Amino acid sequence: MTRQNSPLIATLSLAAFATWLPPLPVQAAPVRGGPPLAQPAPPPTPPAVDEADALSRMLKGAATGQNTGAAGVPEFLRNTNRPDSILARACRQLNDVLPMDIDAETRLRRCQSVPGKHVLFQLELTNYRGPMLDLASFEVNYAAPLQRNICANRDVEILTKLGVSMMFRYMTRNDRGERRVGDVYINAPICVSALR
Repeated sequence: MTRQNSPLIATLSLAAFATWLPPLPVQAAPVRGGPPLAQPAPPPTPPAVDEADALSRMLKGAATGQNTGAAGVPEFLRNTNRPDSILARACRQLNDVLPMDIDAETRLRRCQSVPGKHVLFQLELTNYRGPMLDLASFEVNYAAPLQRNICANRDVEILTKLGVSMMFRYMTRNDRGERRVGDVYINAPICVSALR
């Protein structure tokens, strides 16, 4: 005797088989007669941050006395395994916009990174009208007040806490060339002492 499957048995068999399958995701189920549902867009990729760019703004703030609100700190902290290369790139970026007048008598001419997290700022006294300065009189009369002013800047405070030391080298220029007037050293212990 031959057995024929009735349409009802075939329908029941398909229904039983369907209960074994996991449900399809709603997004994968096509809509009859309409376009397929769109997949959600992936989250946007954040733009690449150049840590040297932010640190360059911070160095500019430290050199000019214009507090930037510590623009470079997160990027600098994120890359502590190579701070010297970031400082070098930040100085190069700052040098691209130099020279820059800081005030009526002072111009920032150059930023230079030195291995060991040291930064040298070269400043030129452009319209200085006081008595001729030499290294000894600069040290006695100007170094301590300049250290207090420089250390009061928030960017300088954060940079020194990160182990960055700075030297502000003051120069004059005349027909015979350049002459070093004096250096102001800045690091964490100096700032603690200067701000007492």
